[in-house]
Amino acid sequence: MTRQLPIREYATGTSILPGVAIAISLVPPLAVTGLLLEVGRYHDAGQSALLFATNVAAIVATGTLVFLLYRVRAAAQTAGHAVSRLRGTTLVAVSCLVILVAVPLTIGTVTIARDQQLAATARPLALQWADNAHWQIADVVAKNGTITVTAVGLPPDLDLPALRRALNDGGLAPHDLRVQLVGGNTRLCAAAATDCMTVTG
Repeated sequence: MTRQLPIREYATGTSILPGVAIAISLVPPLAVTGLLLEVGRYHDAGQSALLFATNVAAIVATGTLVFLLYRVRAAAQTAGHAVSRLRGTTLVAVSCLVILVAVPLTIGTVTIARDQQLAATARPLALQWADNAHWQIADVVAKNGTITVTAVGLPPDLDLPALRRALNDGGLAPHDLRVQLVGGNTRLCAAAATDCMTVTG
């Protein structure tokens, strides 16, 4: 037999939901931001702070939109509750908050899409280059316009300038190339260069 909850219990449960939603969407990224700042990882801290700002903007904008669509203010006035006047500056502030967050999100999305396209273009060139030396390509990724190729195989060492030339001929001359040799070191072939140098990290 199903027990019917009193109206008061329903109301209490309903009032808890917004607090839980805000807690799980705002507290974790804000806590991560503080921890990353403490250890000096400022770029990652900026990313988590952007997530926090995005969640704030989404909550405020969505709440405002729902209240306007469902005419909550008019219903409250009809029920005899005191409702303050809705000012245009409030809507402008909400719109500015959304735009402020949308700009870096758009830039980040474009950057990720560009890097994925860059990696997709470089992958077949890297596979052909490694196959000629009987090596294997473990991964080809791109980040902020830099192509990183991870290769594994047996000596002799690979002809890294040949890969740099292949990328140049494939239209990827403006992009730096990093080649990580599994069990070896990391080489950097600068954009449009013809030779590579060993780097650390």
